[in-house]
Amino acid sequence: MDEMLENNEGSDEKASLFVECPHCYTKIIPLANNTCPACQGDLSNLTGVDSNKVALLIYESEELPTYCYSCNQYTEQEVRVSGDQESILSKFLTGDISPEQTSNVVIFIPQCESCAEIEDPEPIEVDYERQTMTFVVHRGFRDHTIQFREEHGKK
Repeated sequence: MDEMLENNEGSDEKASLFVECPHCYTKIIPLANNTCPACQGDLSNLTGVDSNKVALLIYESEELPTYCYSCNQYTEQEVRVSGDQESILSKFLTGDISPEQTSNVVIFIPQCESCAEIEDPEPIEVDYERQTMTFVVHRGFRDHTIQFREEHGKK
């Protein structure tokens, strides 16, 4: 469950302090009482935690393996997920936003028909500078994605 931050800057000692919270999937430094500062979940209490779910950072325009992000079953169906960030200053000054003043990230993520009936993919984080989104995915989909990246010489 302990996952290091990607692209750490600084010492390995600092990087090893970061873990992924099994409750909210946020990368955090646990509080002294071993709780998550984001969701207040007890990191040692895994009751109700789905051990098959992990966080995965996906790059915009990244080609992904043909497995459902949620259940890891084969699928050729993809869903478009976008995040838009408005210019707060422009909105405040003009009350209007033009497309040139927004930043967006678009990801096409594989999702089977069964999972599409249950939920829409929703990122837990959008990084507009790096053009990435982080999703909670099935552990098997994450493993397929890592293997796919290695085979195709990607990030």
